Amino acid sequence: MSTTLDFALPLLMVTAALAVAFVLWRLRVAFARRQARRRAAGYQLMDCLKAYTVWIDWHRDEPLMHAKPDVLTVPPPLEQAVRIKEEDFPELSPLMLKLLHTHRELMQYLWEQNILRMTHAATLAPHYADPRYHQLRDIQDAALDSLFLRCRQLIGDDETEWKRTRSDFSFSGDLNVPSRPSNSP
Repeated sequence: MSTTLDFALPLLMVTAALAVAFVLWRLRVAFARRQARRRAAGYQLMDCLKAYTVWIDWHRDEPLMHAKPDVLTVPPPLEQAVRIKEEDFPELSPLMLKLLHTHRELMQYLWEQNILRMTHAATLAPHYADPRYHQLRDIQDAALDSLFLRCRQLIGDDETEWKRTRSDFSFSGDLNVPSRPSNSP
């Protein structure tokens, strides 16, 4: 019996070590997949926010004739960003709420300007010359920058240089440049 035990004990230990190694490997693969999916969702979220800045820049100079103020909803890129945030980044809720609040304020401003244009109540200066517009955009840009930076931290992409989202069109003017850095998988 001693010889059987001498032979079986090392075999059991090797089998147990292999089982533990297999379980650890499976946990590592599952963690890597979750991390890759979250990273991809983070890049998708940033792309949606980038598309939202383009939407805002377009509406800056366009009359809001295609929608009624009482049925104005969240634009599709921002709606998709909110959906991604809900699914993958609940910790971004306070920042997203701030962005939604600034969106509402900016849309209210644009509607007011639209009504003034339609009624010819005043000679309006272009938006780019209006300090109130710049103040609203500064607040919105700060909310967007906070979202971008926090999202990049959450996905582990905070070592590359970041260009802020200023309204100078350098950020939103080129949607062909993805948010994902060129050196990432």
